[in-house]
Amino acid sequence: MKRMLGLAGLLIFCLALTAEGNAPKEEVASRNFVLLFEILDYSRELGDSLAFFFNEVLQPGDQLIIYTPARAYGFSKTTLAKPKRELITPMQEKLRSDTAAGSSGYKIIINDMKTQVTAIEGGGTSTADAKAGIKDALTMYRQNLNNLEALRKVNETLLMQIINMFKTQQGKNHMVMIYQAEFRPIPNKETLTRLRDEQVISFEVTELFASEDQKPPLDAAKFIDVFTKTPITLHFIYVKPKDVPSLQNYKEHSADMFDVFSKIAQATGGIVETTANPQAGLKSLVKAIGASSK
Repeated sequence: MKRMLGLAGLLIFCLALTAEGNAPKEEVASRNFVLLFEILDYSRELGDSLAFFFNEVLQPGDQLIIYTPARAYGFSKTTLAKPKRELITPMQEKLRSDTAAGSSGYKIIINDMKTQVTAIEGGGTSTADAKAGIKDALTMYRQNLNNLEALRKVNETLLMQIINMFKTQQGKNHMVMIYQAEFRPIPNKETLTRLRDEQVISFEVTELFASEDQKPPLDAAKFIDVFTKTPITLHFIYVKPKDVPSLQNYKEHSADMFDVFSKIAQATGGIVETTANPQAGLKSLVKAIGASSK
């Protein structure tokens, strides 16, 4: 996934929603949905969740924009009146291919980090040359971490444009974000313990692999204020594997995104779900919007 929160390309989606959503008042759609997939890996569960959204969330008269990791797709109420199978199967394939395309740069960086972690785990500290090799690997890891952060930046300007667009939309507006938890490779516990005993690199090792100090991707308070003044509800579904202990040599790297967008979702009256299966989160969405007054 490119992990720019998709917003670098959402100008396309803004235009699509405006074009398909500004129906005459007597034909206004009852609800307008934007479904954002912020994912790195396509899975059967994600495909099933897409089918569930079409079959169980959407109702006659709704309008929809789906944003994959690569592009946006607009569905007017006329399009959504077609047989669901004609819409679901092609969209599942587009989500699969767009995810592969959109995540390629991100995965290249992750693979480079794996190489550096292997070098760090296999490097010694008994000689000056060995310690220099570790320091070089740490430096390259840090550079890749910086590159990773550059891919994860949220384009606040475009996010604001999207929010402003919804100010003119008729009906109830819902933005549903399905966000796949991110993990980055780190050395195993034995290596970290060994390296922390080396004074010349202990601070850097702790900073890179143990620190929880991630800068917020955007100003939560600012966007809570903006969202709550706009007729749009944000729903945040955070997809996280059940078997997290098996990822012991990986560090969760999306707590910053979870913190910000869960706060915004709660402030707008939307749902916040952490689940291994996104369909479970969408089931909660169905219950929530059935009683929603927004």
